[in-house]
Amino acid sequence: MIVYGYDITLSVATFLLAIFTAASALFIAVSAVFTAIAAFHTRNLAKYNKDLVSQNEKQHREALRPLCVPTTATGIAIERFDKVIGPYNVLVRDGHKTTETNGKPTLHLQFVNKGIGPAVNVRFHINNINHQRITKDFMVTHALPPGETCIFLSEIPSLNIRDDSGKLFLGMSSDQVVNDAYFIICEYESIFSGDTFHSTVAKGYLDPSLAGDGKNQWRLNRPTTPPVEFKPGLDPSKPIWPIPPDDVSYPAEFLNIPSTTEKEHKS
Repeated sequence: MIVYGYDITLSVATFLLAIFTAASALFIAVSAVFTAIAAFHTRNLAKYNKDLVSQNEKQHREALRPLCVPTTATGIAIERFDKVIGPYNVLVRDGHKTTETNGKPTLHLQFVNKGIGPAVNVRFHINNINHQRITKDFMVTHALPPGETCIFLSEIPSLNIRDDSGKLFLGMSSDQVVNDAYFIICEYESIFSGDTFHSTVAKGYLDPSLAGDGKNQWRLNRPTTPPVEFKPGLDPSKPIWPIPPDDVSYPAEFLNIPSTTEKEHKS
């Protein structure tokens, strides 16, 4: 057999064909290895990019996190609860800068967003010393932009919880709320991520109710002005009262706890 002027026998042709086949197989194998390596690195690179994007998004959300802070109505850090919870001082309209109280238990405080992102559904409630809710939620504002403030002024309503038959099974007067108030809890959400947060202001050493009653000495270890604590999620504290299943105005689902049963109401 003549190939390109060379006389090649059948055995030689078979040998050359075998070499060519082996070389082709080796080339395919090497290509497969390189393809597998490239695919492996491509997957790692894709995962790295995905993680990087996720991390950047997380940092972006954190950077735009709202920080809602309860203060006095004049923007001063809360040292004494009797400055924000109790009788509200009103200006006497007689030309003199004297004040009188309205004689009713009142909440008078301010909320400022010290974060970078807007807050929505800003509300607050009051907990007692045992981290139990003693008020329902007070709605402050539906939206609080960064750097903006909102002054809240409202009387403290009596807390009357009734069962399915309308019978009162828990009642708390406004004065008792004033006396038992120990934590102010502000809850809010990020307008961008939808994440929920809550900030806590506790009574400080200067509060008259902490001044050496001789019963709870640990209270006197509190700082003069406790710092505002910021935490993710809603306040996990449970209310001091059981929630009736038919309490439409204040559903148990809002607190992430199940409604109590009729048997529990009567117990």
